[in-house]
Amino acid sequence: MDELDKRVVDLIAEVLVDVNKENIQLNSKIVADLGAESLDIYDIIALLEDEFDMEITDEEVEKIQTVQDVADFIREHKKRS
Repeated sequence: MDELDKRVVDLIAEVLVDVNKENIQLNSKIVADLGAESLDIYDIIALLEDEFDMEITDEEVEKIQTVQDVADFIREHKKRS
């Protein structure tokens, strides 16, 4: 896990306080495995947008299923910027 991956895990753990951070893996599904609900998803997106100075559209959010998807999306966005 690199620094970006760790930061993504930290941000998700900030929102999903009932989930032990040690249990958040890159292949964890945010809804199915970590139990995130729709409000949690929007809180996570808001944190990511602030942290990485980016905008994430609703269409892009729908494509993100796992923690790895989040990290990959951020990496791709950074390449395009």
